[in-house]
Amino acid sequence: MLESARLFSIERNIFERFVIVYKYIRFLNKDPIVKDALQKIFNDTAKIMGEPDDCMDEDKFLNVKGEALFSREFWTYYTNLEVIYGKMKKVQKCLLTDKTEFDQLCKLFSKPYSKKMLELSFEVVNSEVFNRLDQKCFVDEEDERENETYFDEPKSILFVKGEKVMINKQGKDTNAHKILKHIFITNKNNLTDDFFFSEVAEDEFNDLDYNEDKNWRKYHMACQVVNKKVGKNTKERIDDFLIFNTGNKGKVKVNQKYL
Repeated sequence: MLESARLFSIERNIFERFVIVYKYIRFLNKDPIVKDALQKIFNDTAKIMGEPDDCMDEDKFLNVKGEALFSREFWTYYTNLEVIYGKMKKVQKCLLTDKTEFDQLCKLFSKPYSKKMLELSFEVVNSEVFNRLDQKCFVDEEDERENETYFDEPKSILFVKGEKVMINKQGKDTNAHKILKHIFITNKNNLTDDFFFSEVAEDEFNDLDYNEDKNWRKYHMACQVVNKKVGKNTKERIDDFLIFNTGNKGKVKVNQKYL
């Protein structure tokens, strides 16, 4: 879409400009994602274009009127391109044997400002379509994360298949927080791995004097805290989120069924 706008702005041949517009609108009509976004714009425009009720209060009236003005503006610019597409489609069907439609286009867009107006038409349509696509991506991304398992480190919130579990409540990084940070942030690309307590001690706790005979209890307890919090927030439906053991070779991993 952006490339079409760029090509139109540098093209000097009037016929080729119209061809670019034709291909642009054809793309809008065929690409399923863009077509869906454009259809939503059309639907919203149709709703807003109606006149406000007489009994509407002033603030609401001004708001609706403003939206209606924008909708009419969008429709005007889109129609500029749509008209060219329709006539060029007829030109294509007759294999250029009848140039009446093309001659009409040339007359219609022969004003000194016609090129700038059509460039603005590209800009307005592209801007609104991209805006809708950005909104859709944001919503879809949120929907996709609803059933994911991940750790929001800044907020210290663990999400387990849509279940929200608060880890820190006092504004400081607890041992449970650090365990989850090591798994989900430090090793985000290796979530299925086993993580030895000695490794966690060095990477997250800066404990370079880890004693395998004694220090494992600290990390074992942190894993227990995580499981208790998950269990409490899920009404004990999930009581085995982390799998871990004891002893000098202690390690922890996320239960695969929650990933």
